[in-house]
Amino acid sequence: MENYIYEDCDMLVMTETELDPVEERVREQYIIDSDFHLNVTVEELLPYVDDERIERKLDQFGHPPGTQYWTAAYATNEGGRGLDTQGAAHDGEDILEAKEEVGIDVPVVTPGLNYLPSTHNPRMKTAVCRAYNDYLLDEVVDVDDSILAQAMMPQWDPEAMLEEIDRMASEDSIVGAYGWFGPYTPLGGPEYDPVFERLEELDMPLSLHGSGGYWPRHDPIGEGMRTWSEILGLGWPVHAIMHVANMIMTGVFDKYPDLRVLVQEGGVNWLPFVAYRLDEFYQDHPEDIQLTERMFDAEMAYLERLPSEYLFDNFYFATQPVAGPPNTKHHRQLLEMCHADETLLFSSDWPHHTFDSPNWLYTKHVGEDLRNRIFHETAEEVFGLDR
Repeated sequence: MENYIYEDCDMLVMTETELDPVEERVREQYIIDSDFHLNVTVEELLPYVDDERIERKLDQFGHPPGTQYWTAAYATNEGGRGLDTQGAAHDGEDILEAKEEVGIDVPVVTPGLNYLPSTHNPRMKTAVCRAYNDYLLDEVVDVDDSILAQAMMPQWDPEAMLEEIDRMASEDSIVGAYGWFGPYTPLGGPEYDPVFERLEELDMPLSLHGSGGYWPRHDPIGEGMRTWSEILGLGWPVHAIMHVANMIMTGVFDKYPDLRVLVQEGGVNWLPFVAYRLDEFYQDHPEDIQLTERMFDAEMAYLERLPSEYLFDNFYFATQPVAGPPNTKHHRQLLEMCHADETLLFSSDWPHHTFDSPNWLYTKHVGEDLRNRIFHETAEEVFGLDR
């Protein structure tokens, strides 16, 4: 396996086989990792499934059947281990061991079940969400106060989503509601308003992570793709862009101005492009905004602000995969254009093949103030944390 890392120079250099060890200066830094995956299996969740019919089916057949057909196994020399190249964490003890290896202080645990929203049978996958959250409380976050987590949300069912938020919100270690962007119904529809209202009341962020649903198979683009680099490298950012734009253009943040949304593993380099393209197109063609359900019901003819303002004020973005330009000057400018000091949260994506070590923030294009913002300060604001 080959990995690209930054050094204090103007170009990327390539190292082979193993990641660089975490530098000592990194270990001295206080770091919150906003996307640190738990590798719990469906089999481990079975004792927490509360319906015997669903438990029986999951016991017989494993993970619920899905529609995805892409795999990373062909894209690396790791074969079937193409995704989890750094290891696996099944409980809180595993998380403690892994976070020490990565050099972080506070992991915000996210599910490894990112194929779930693409699967069939809504009742079954809602039961898996609830089982995961119960497992999280029993086997993960109670192990150590440094472990925080986001509760997994059945976003295909807004009513069930609201119930799960209410069930988990009182837990001190639960700091966010976790959903997905992908080839699914965007979240700008008015049926999600009770969810947004409750999250705003709780001062809890909504997180949207890339999903194993990938690009639809029975679609000319989906049928034409041939490589993992296309489907993961570009498919996920495209889906993230469309979910973000839909929430902005349907007036979600006009109605819920304090709602915070964290986008995980969708990339960050597209922020300037989307911000200014949306601004230009909206100002050229603003009249249809009033026909979206939320704006129509509120009798609002226009957004209260430019789309770019919502993008940079209500959305936050996990850094992994960092995918920075090889030229230091360009990367510094790109971070500025992304409003990195206000929008970015460090994430490693442990234990996946696209893992980012925190070492990259100790390069000459990142100053101390920005480093502190990305490593922990913005995360403290997004998740409502006190040190």
